[in-house]
Amino acid sequence: MRRRLFVVEARRLLPLLFLLVLLVSLSVYDTFRTSPTVVPKESARGSEVKTTTVDKGERKEMPSFRLALDEEGWAEIAKEWSVALPQYPFQPQHEVALFALHAEIQKVETVATGDGELEVRVRVAPKRDNYQVVAMPAKDVVLVAGRTTWTFVDKKGAVIEQFTVGEVTQTSAGEVPKK
Repeated sequence: MRRRLFVVEARRLLPLLFLLVLLVSLSVYDTFRTSPTVVPKESARGSEVKTTTVDKGERKEMPSFRLALDEEGWAEIAKEWSVALPQYPFQPQHEVALFALHAEIQKVETVATGDGELEVRVRVAPKRDNYQVVAMPAKDVVLVAGRTTWTFVDKKGAVIEQFTVGEVTQTSAGEVPKK
């Protein structure tokens, strides 16, 4: 009968034995380790007050929009809405700034609706606790002699808000847009 001899060298088993000892010691350490217990502080009276929730919900903020046609309007809107504006070089002679609160501006389109009238359709997505400031070329969205109707719509095309800017009246100094 043949006998087989299996020889294992001790130097090859030492690293395995060392790892086994580490694993066992870590397991023992985890079982004895305790997490710190936090004892709640008692109030001055020492008794808990029971409450009943009468109403609960989320408040939906309506989006609001403002135009800045000059630097005073730019600063006034920022102050009124308590937003810190970046150091953007706003140029009111070339640009119009559109401020959106509780909304995100997705797309701006212009549609000529008649002689001396322009409609600017702004598609927005209502977004709570969000504001956005968009600068656009004034020549694209403001008529010098006429009026511009700004229409803010959601993704389905429903009108959220609409206002008109630049209704022109005659004065002795020439044409002055109403604000």
